Amino acid sequence: MKIHHLAAFLTLIVSYIALHYYSAAWLARSFALSAGTARTVRIALLLLAFFGPFTMFLRHHFTSPDLEPLYTTGYAWMGFILLAGFVFLLSDLLGLGLQRLLSPTGMRFFRIGTVVFAGGLIFFALCNGVKIPGFRELRLSVPGLPPAMEGLKIIQLSDLHIDTAYKLDQFSEIVNGVNARKPDLVLITGDLLDPGLACDEHLYGPALKIKARLGVYGVLGNHEYYYGYEKSLACYKKCGIHLLRNESSDAAGFRIIGLNDIMTGNMTEKEVTAILTKRRTPGFSILLSHQPLMLDLIAGNGNFIGFSGHTHRGQIFPFHIFTRLTYKYFYGLYRIKDSFFYITSGAGTWGPPMRLFAPSEIPVITLSGK
Repeated sequence: MKIHHLAAFLTLIVSYIALHYYSAAWLARSFALSAGTARTVRIALLLLAFFGPFTMFLRHHFTSPDLEPLYTTGYAWMGFILLAGFVFLLSDLLGLGLQRLLSPTGMRFFRIGTVVFAGGLIFFALCNGVKIPGFRELRLSVPGLPPAMEGLKIIQLSDLHIDTAYKLDQFSEIVNGVNARKPDLVLITGDLLDPGLACDEHLYGPALKIKARLGVYGVLGNHEYYYGYEKSLACYKKCGIHLLRNESSDAAGFRIIGLNDIMTGNMTEKEVTAILTKRRTPGFSILLSHQPLMLDLIAGNGNFIGFSGHTHRGQIFPFHIFTRLTYKYFYGLYRIKDSFFYITSGAGTWGPPMRLFAPSEIPVITLSGK
């Protein structure tokens, strides 16, 4: 793990624990809790700081539909405290000015309003997190696009993180939406799978129904490694997905190159360069890489139309801050030299089933040389 990634990760962990302590202190101060009650609230919230990580550990080691409510609650709590703590902090900052204008009774109503606002924001984030992602239509103009790629319609599915029954139900609906748009290519840029999922007919049944004129291609994300490398390979095969592991495939006059997850696979710049040098062809190639890393290096080794995910566009504001610190290329369309890269916010959620100011999406990108 590079220094800036490690620094961002450690900052996140410390901030997460600190939010629990700060939220307990805010509640005690805002509502004049007795010393005993304040201590109980503080201990309870600090214990809850370990609830989310505990459910993660449990899901990795025990797959059971009966435990899904526990998993969902533990994951949701992480988003709950993130948003509540952030709102409490904003309330304190606003309160510095308002306490000069409002009476003690007015300030009390202001703090009650803060709690109500936090609850509303959490509910809004939950609704956005569990809804079916929308399809985002884009037309990408690429100077020098080969005739074989003119008008090519590509649908990108990324970061579905299928690990619960309701996500399996969503996946079936997503497949229907994909087929209705009659794509030429479907590209799966990793994190389709997650610990807690049984790779049975409930998953590969819908996956095998995906229809694309030139096929369905995919690469591994970091969560496929967490799910189990060999298990993931077997599951992708059952799903009928042409998995590219540092390799390429030719499709109707152009080449598709897929990289293993750069971070989790511990790939070096030298290794990535060697793969691209070996696999590229004259003109444009399509490139799949789960995490948007080494894009400047990639663009310096050929002309690519690249697709990545992983960042979730931050998923829950203000988590965007940490994501931006970690990834130079964060979300959307980027042109680097003569290459183009689209980084999607993803179709699903990881951890908390929430999204705030980072809507999920399924990109539908049509290529044009004009």
